[in-house]
Amino acid sequence: MGVLNLLKANWTGKVGQTVGAKWKNKSTIRSYTKPAYTNTPAQQIIRAGFGEVTSFVALFSDQIRSLSALDTKGMSVRNAIIKLNKDMIQAGSLSPNTLQVSRGGLPKVTGFTATIPALRTSITANWTAATGATISDKARLIVIAANSEFNFAAVGFALNSAGTVSIPCVVPTGCTPHVYFYLLDYRGSSRVASPSDYFAL
Repeated sequence: MGVLNLLKANWTGKVGQTVGAKWKNKSTIRSYTKPAYTNTPAQQIIRAGFGEVTSFVALFSDQIRSLSALDTKGMSVRNAIIKLNKDMIQAGSLSPNTLQVSRGGLPKVTGFTATIPALRTSITANWTAATGATISDKARLIVIAANSEFNFAAVGFALNSAGTVSIPCVVPTGCTPHVYFYLLDYRGSSRVASPSDYFAL
């Protein structure tokens, strides 16, 4: 069913023999073509990859909505991360250790480590603060821990200068989260970041 928006002079969905949609944040219209469902081996690979990456990223994407510098114009943070990892989708499977959740021109932090204390009620991360003319006192280190098998995700952050953060969470027994981290800084009302890095617990 199509939805007509008179104020914006556009519509979404099927109206008669036309289809209204968004393309690069612009309203578009095209003629309706009956979709042809095919299930070729190549399409099966892409569907499998898309499903795995989407399910994994969905665990934490809402939590980093305000902690990302990815270009989300016309899309969600989850879709921006999926776009960033399109090669992984085309390969047909999620590769957690090469997944990218951030990109940008800021330098990466070094000396990063993460541990799960014995009680498993938090995740502790430590790092060597990044320094440089492009890094302000407001810069934060964002830490993401996720494991799709246990439907687990935790996100935390602290000032880059702090060098440590403890993320309150209950880590299920047997769960070994994948850990991602990146630097986030501010330029007025806009955000800038470093490429994300991966740490294996």
